[in-house]
Amino acid sequence: MDESGTPTGTGERYFVVGGLALNEEDCWPFARHIEKKAKSLLPPRHADLELHASRMWAGRREWSPVSRKTRDMALRGIFEVMQSWRAASGRAPRYFAVAVHKDSYPRADIASKAHEELFLRLGGFIGRLHNLHGQSHRALVIADESSYESVAQHMVPRWKLRGTHAGRLHALAEVPLYVDSKASRNIQIADFVAWAVYRYYEHGDPTFLQYLNRRLDAAGGVQHGLTHLVRGYHECPCGACDSRRRKVVRTKVSPLRL
Repeated sequence: MDESGTPTGTGERYFVVGGLALNEEDCWPFARHIEKKAKSLLPPRHADLELHASRMWAGRREWSPVSRKTRDMALRGIFEVMQSWRAASGRAPRYFAVAVHKDSYPRADIASKAHEELFLRLGGFIGRLHNLHGQSHRALVIADESSYESVAQHMVPRWKLRGTHAGRLHALAEVPLYVDSKASRNIQIADFVAWAVYRYYEHGDPTFLQYLNRRLDAAGGVQHGLTHLVRGYHECPCGACDSRRRKVVRTKVSPLRL
């Protein structure tokens, strides 16, 4: 799990929390495949750089010495792995994200609202695995270290015991654990998910969300894996809101008019 944007301030319209769900047996093979892809696309002296989507896109910080062409190839190459990789068992990663339009919720704790919704969507996915396939799971959420750590760590026990706006959280095995993203390619991929969704809602750019679209959790024609929290969602043209109205998941992500 990772974030893109900020929950406060007026410089950005959206705050996004995103991540991916992997079976425990798939975490290492997926991370290894990402690592191999990075090494195949980057010069040796840059192959161990942290995969941070916004820095790669803009050439900031540690990515500033890397050429635009190389950064673009690496960025798209990682998204291609996210789009196509499957474990030997046939399992594929499932992606989740919540985009909160901040002005739609002027009195809300935006960070808390986004995390709550993300955990509910993850819980729905795990519940569906049990109901449809007889698989019993509990999720261990691992996230990048951030200033929002305390939000989830304090709120999750309350959500599990007292419930959220949509019921109690049963799917989480423990409060979220936080690690330095430099140490985990899987956490770095969570950043890619959050950034792709942020690019779409903040800038109207569907390019990178398209890579993830078919692997955003969906069932019954509803794209549960992508939640757009905005006032007037009944009229919102985005695919996530549209799927809740028409019960059809679009295969193509269209540019979003701002």
